[in-house]
Amino acid sequence: MPKRSCPFGDAAPLQLKTRVGLRELSRGVRGEEYRREVFVPPVGASRACSSCVRTGDVKDACAQCERLVCQSCSRLCSCCNTVTCSLCSAV
Repeated sequence: MPKRSCPFGDAAPLQLKTRVGLRELSRGVRGEEYRREVFVPPVGASRACSSCVRTGDVKDACAQCERLVCQSCSRLCSCCNTVTCSLCSAV
């Protein structure tokens, strides 16, 4: 038994499966909205210390890496007298 002919003719576009990855989503039609939704932190984000995860007394940000640090985890840099976190003070 022979194959049937295509009912759509030669003008029909090919129907292939296309994989859509994160790169295509972020560069697509609604790419700006997608990037804002995925990569921008929410407005009411937690202001917790990056070292000990306390939320009560977080006041400063590290001058080197801009992580939030609480009063007990912050250190003063011996060279420039700026607030640094425990990770950056070891460097």
